Amino acid sequence: MEQIELTVTGMTCSGCEQRIAKALARVDGVIRTTADHRTGRVRVVFDATRVSEQNVGNAVEQAGYEVAR
Repeated sequence: MEQIELTVTGMTCSGCEQRIAKALARVDGVIRTTADHRTGRVRVVFDATRVSEQNVGNAVEQAGYEVAR
């Protein structure tokens, strides 16, 4: 398992946190997520043999948020 922390812009409330968590839960290989709109950070634990960091970031962006890269 690996862990990354993404800087995400556009999260303004707990609803945003939930939206990101749901989007990441649909990604095969994502094990656990923690999002905090106050800090603009999303922490993701994932299985690197099943999903890449790029795919994790893409899922957040597809949910409507921007990931600083």
